Amino acid sequence: MPFEVGAPAHAGQIVVDALVRENVRRLYCLPGSHLLQFYDALREAPSIGLVTCKQEPNASLMADAYGRLTGEPGVCLLTAGPGGANSIAGVAQAYGAASPMVHITGSVPLDASREAFHGVDDPDFLVEMFEKVTKWSVRVKRMEDVSGVMARAFQIARSGRPGPVHVEIPRLGDYSPHLLQDAPIALPEYEPAPTQVVAPNAEDVAQYARRLLAAEYPVICAGKGVMRKGAMDELARVADKFSIPVIYPQDAMGVIPEDHPLAVGHYFAFRNTEFMNGVTEKCDLMMFIGLRAATAEVEHIEPYAPAERIFIGFDDAEDAHYGGADEIVADPGMFLSALEAHLAEESGRAGPEVREQIAEGKADLRRQALEVIAGHESETPIHPALLMERLSRHIKPDAIVVSDVGNCQMFARYYVPLTNQFSFMQSGVWNAMSFALPTAIVAKMEYPERDVIGLVGDGAFLMTIGDFVTASEYGANIVMIVLNDGSYGQIDRQQQNLYGAAYGCDFKSPNFAGMARSFDAFGVRVEDPADLDGAIEAALAAGRPAIVEVMTREQPLPKIS
Repeated sequence: MPFEVGAPAHAGQIVVDALVRENVRRLYCLPGSHLLQFYDALREAPSIGLVTCKQEPNASLMADAYGRLTGEPGVCLLTAGPGGANSIAGVAQAYGAASPMVHITGSVPLDASREAFHGVDDPDFLVEMFEKVTKWSVRVKRMEDVSGVMARAFQIARSGRPGPVHVEIPRLGDYSPHLLQDAPIALPEYEPAPTQVVAPNAEDVAQYARRLLAAEYPVICAGKGVMRKGAMDELARVADKFSIPVIYPQDAMGVIPEDHPLAVGHYFAFRNTEFMNGVTEKCDLMMFIGLRAATAEVEHIEPYAPAERIFIGFDDAEDAHYGGADEIVADPGMFLSALEAHLAEESGRAGPEVREQIAEGKADLRRQALEVIAGHESETPIHPALLMERLSRHIKPDAIVVSDVGNCQMFARYYVPLTNQFSFMQSGVWNAMSFALPTAIVAKMEYPERDVIGLVGDGAFLMTIGDFVTASEYGANIVMIVLNDGSYGQIDRQQQNLYGAAYGCDFKSPNFAGMARSFDAFGVRVEDPADLDGAIEAALAAGRPAIVEVMTREQPLPKIS
């Protein structure tokens, strides 16, 4: 360990000691004057690899991605005031995505005057700002509390429904080399706090098992909690043994492979397909698992769900949102494991007609997706649906595909194959633009042996492109597919649908392929559909970060019913 228990230590050293003892392998950061004390301590902790970002929002977005990809808290370090404020989007995203994160910032001194450097009139404004988008937000005020606060921060981030925690440490003064106080204290023995889980009650498991078996046409609605708890295999086995169709909201795509015979697909607000409706209409019992009560994802499917429901909530504890007799809170992984064990002696249910219905429905959706492309195969600018279909041919079963917000996401949902839990990573309910690049970088650093492909519109890419150089710097050989139409295309289409015209959505995009080459990366611009396959193959084989810039134009979204 870099620091000896009992040795004199300052607050920055105590924080870094906690990170080391929590086995933090990477720290996503951007230096600032309120952080100097942390960096001085980090020099003595070589087990923590720094990923120095170029844009503050990307540091928290990367920490969110790390939490999703590893199940362990992603840790980011940002300066006070604007550093913390600039990173709030990634923190809110982690909250919505149930992604564990420890978000650490500097802070103005405890006795800061009004309009202090990196401050406003109220020294507590930053900690209060984070209260609504974290599980816990705290401003440490005493040196002796630092170690305990860090232990609690990691505990809260991991426990129950994982999520972000915000911790800020005030500096002593504008020119002080220390945080909180000049005098060091004896470095305490760091004691990690155990992760708290909500175990299912055996009686609940038994009762729900009986009701699943008694139902003629049960359906499972599986949320992202199943993915966060690594219970995809258990879900697939239960569905398979008892022929239970599985549906899921769009931010849980990957919760079950799409080629599983009981995988129906994702539902989306106000746009369910006839196939999805056909499944839900027959349903006489729906089991929700891995979702939270009273969320939009639940409300979207409620009009199509039967009155008979079982709800296993993905939360820290039951609260006012859980009022029904069949609504409980339990760890999704533990519940599915217990359910599978309870049903182990049951013979199962063949359900060939259910499987045939699902196979026919998925085949029809695929036919409709290909019909969207018909007649556009040689068209320029390139149709986004054609791009996604061509790309799908190059996606390996273990590939990680990351989609930003916008039309690229809406088209890709119908073409990207779902073979693993990271097959199609999306921002989620927070839906912040600029998600793809930082997430792709982290994915490639954590899974260097797998292809990592990012999908992004030109508008979203311009928000975050400063960290493309970070991919080169850290050897993260990602492939970014940039749809260049010189517009915030999704907003443009929404304005046209509502008002008959769009305004304020157009802009001039640069040559992204040329920018890639200036970063010592691979770059190619595709204007002819005939060149798509070759460009994608070359980018995947480049052995360095790559941008495939595809000249597209705004098109109506697929009307797949």
